[in-house]
Amino acid sequence: MGRKKDTSDKGRKLSENEKAELSFFMDRLRVQDPQGPSLENCLKSLKQALTGREALAAALMDALSLEGGPVCFRAFCALQGLVQDKHLARMVRRAAYRFRQKGFILPDTLTAPEASTPVVLIKAEKVKNEGCMIFNDKVGIFHYGAFVHAADEGQTYGVVLLLGAGLDDHNLVVAPMSRKSFKEFFRGAAEDSGGRVHEIPLGHLARVLQALAKLDRVPEETKANVAKARKLLEPHALPSARPFFMQLWEQKGLSPLRDVETRDLVDFITRNPSIIPYHAPLFTDKMAFEAEVKALQTIANSVIEVPAHIQSERLLEALRSATRRLLPVKLCGVLGKHFEEMALWWLLDGRDPFEAEKRFALAQHAQQVQDSGSSPVMIRVVEIAMAVYHEFFTDDLLSDLRRFHEHKAAHEEGLERSPTGLYVPRAVLE
Repeated sequence: MGRKKDTSDKGRKLSENEKAELSFFMDRLRVQDPQGPSLENCLKSLKQALTGREALAAALMDALSLEGGPVCFRAFCALQGLVQDKHLARMVRRAAYRFRQKGFILPDTLTAPEASTPVVLIKAEKVKNEGCMIFNDKVGIFHYGAFVHAADEGQTYGVVLLLGAGLDDHNLVVAPMSRKSFKEFFRGAAEDSGGRVHEIPLGHLARVLQALAKLDRVPEETKANVAKARKLLEPHALPSARPFFMQLWEQKGLSPLRDVETRDLVDFITRNPSIIPYHAPLFTDKMAFEAEVKALQTIANSVIEVPAHIQSERLLEALRSATRRLLPVKLCGVLGKHFEEMALWWLLDGRDPFEAEKRFALAQHAQQVQDSGSSPVMIRVVEIAMAVYHEFFTDDLLSDLRRFHEHKAAHEEGLERSPTGLYVPRAVLE
């Protein structure tokens, strides 16, 4: 019997010119801002250039999945329908799997009703509205979902929101769908993320969307989807103005929430540096961040002899000024909402409630900050970031790290010894 010809690589080989084009497309996407006004036009022209060129389109999607990131994901979604060849489709499925592993929600299952299910008008009394939440604590990505009936349309919708760490890199899909599709989608999302699906009221998702708008975390191209989602969720507003975390805390019959001292919050965030969303929109201007570090290094390493207490005061004042510039009040609000959602997940997931309480106290502190340079907690966030990115340690941070991070604790908390002999989050250094 003759050997069966292997056609698995059919159409995958690119010419030298196509390889050059692939490199050009990737370079063009790398300079795009995920929230910039030019991205949408870039994706449209890219789709036009690749229409009818399935091998190049598949190769580009493969490359996008290897690189990852919000721009790459947006480009992948825009190009997904261009490949029909069954052999090339394998590359696309593999690329889609990589994106799911990175925590991105693929909209392909949410853009249309199931082919076998006719679209019919549904009576509101026959529909059970429901909301859910998943958190991937390994990469800091939140998934939210809502299955909701639109009374004025007689139609059920799925609302799916993905939020990266620090409320960044979000993806929102609002589409007609069945309960079966909704359930299957979140079951798959939970399997991909290694997390569990927890039920939340629809009103909480409405508040998350409201917070995104208030904090300017809604890109122009998704505003229509956000408006549609908020309209669907508006009838399901929470009856109490208090955060859902507080309501859930009481529902669980836990003791009243305690006031956590600022010093305790500083200690908590120092012991748990991985809860800071380093790769979020906190320090996107790397040059400005580096300039602040160099200014502090200059003061710390000054050859002019001055009394130790004066040197310490100068360094602290410079650090306060740096914190005001690097973490303005609105970014403190972003941090606060991130910590609040993390605290909620911690409570939903049945973890130590007192650890959840500390995260919520941290969230409230960040959301109430009026001057980040006067907040020891926000200053500590900046200190830790400077230590992680530039190995610059203030004396206060060094002192606290020596108290908290012995070798055993470092091993248990996923920390790694830096060249300076101290421990910082391994996930951030990788």
